[in-house]
Amino acid sequence: MIFANWIVGPHLIGVIFILAGLIQKRYPPKEINSLYGYRTTRSMKDQQNWDEGNRYSTKLMMKCGVVLVITGIILTAVMMLLPISPEWRTGIKVVVMLLCAFGTVVILFRSTEKHLKQQFSDTL
Repeated sequence: MIFANWIVGPHLIGVIFILAGLIQKRYPPKEINSLYGYRTTRSMKDQQNWDEGNRYSTKLMMKCGVVLVITGIILTAVMMLLPISPEWRTGIKVVVMLLCAFGTVVILFRSTEKHLKQQFSDTL
């Protein structure tokens, strides 16, 4: 059960974001498509927006992943010290993990869209 306590947490989401970022960095989407890459109306407007949106969001995704890994490890260590049941501990970490995942996605989209808007100053 101790091993499961160290697996579940925001750091798990962080590892997933880092791996996704590394895959996207290694195999970036070459052409605008609706299946793979950073896909928004602004990023799919033209090839220049597409390339920059994917480059920027990939770097940001990996940075956010590192922050989540560090946060998750600290949270897990603190939770192990609290006098609460393992079920509550896991439940709290799952809720925090989901909030972190949602928050990271919001940060990724808002930051990348802001970057694209500043970079290409177009009206969309």
